[in-house]
Amino acid sequence: MQAAILTCAVKPAHLSTIADLDAVMAERRETRLRQEAEELAIRQASRRAAKAAHTSHILSVPRMVGLMRAGVLLGSAKALAEALGIQPRSLRAKTDSDRGVSCEDLIAAADALDARAALMIEHAAKLRAEVTPQIPQASPNEATA
Repeated sequence: MQAAILTCAVKPAHLSTIADLDAVMAERRETRLRQEAEELAIRQASRRAAKAAHTSHILSVPRMVGLMRAGVLLGSAKALAEALGIQPRSLRAKTDSDRGVSCEDLIAAADALDARAALMIEHAAKLRAEVTPQIPQASPNEATA
């Protein structure tokens, strides 16, 4: 009697036989397994990408020192972080050897230094243009005397 009650409770009304129920349940199971596999692949890919961002680049003291020096030349670590397109916290992780310094980081820092140097050269030229000669022009009469 109890087996009949369980069978009636489990089997939906629109399915006529147990074979239909088994087919629907197998299809649902396959769909769920496929979805779980896709979600797992996405999680693993994002985990790999996050791990790669932290460890894939070279941990090199000259690279870290070069970034620190670039920050000094640019005026602040915040300016360097903006030039690299990262947060200051991420820059600290790179200079503290928690994360590696990539070639792209070095190129971005060099480009920022080039831009800063161009501004300095332009300003130096403006300052030179403002300088007037302090030596008065000698008159012809003073030169013969």
